[in-house]
Amino acid sequence: MFGAGVVRVLWHSERERGSAWALVGFAGLLSQNAAFAGVIAIRLALASTAADGLGADTGLWALHDALFTLNGAFLALALAGLSLGGLRAGLVRPWHGRWGLVSAALLLASAVLTPLAIDRLGPLGLLGLAGWLMWVVWIVVYGIVLIRAEPGRPTAR
Repeated sequence: MFGAGVVRVLWHSERERGSAWALVGFAGLLSQNAAFAGVIAIRLALASTAADGLGADTGLWALHDALFTLNGAFLALALAGLSLGGLRAGLVRPWHGRWGLVSAALLLASAVLTPLAIDRLGPLGLLGLAGWLMWVVWIVVYGIVLIRAEPGRPTAR
């Protein structure tokens, strides 16, 4: 719903400029939802195999952790697309757009470093956590901006 709302508000402005950042962000949201559905499916598989004692849970946990961390790449795509679209249309303030881009960079860095983060404990996992916490602030503020947006006039106040 959030992604559709952003695309709806930005659509006219993006068509005039010949850009599609909102659609890039929406594609990131759709991909993120699909990946997270995979994470949930793996959690369900873990719940059903844990009592079997077959040892399948070790492999499933590794797959779960990898997919969950790589999910940050899709969230980064959504953050980048919707932040750039909002900035270009004047819907979001510059600090909000930059906040989204920094969050996207942290989430993408975490996703790229997934093999290192999974293999050993350390501070690399904090990149994804920091990016995710920044995303929470970003989406709350973006939601408020969408609620306040006047139809046909997406401007930051």
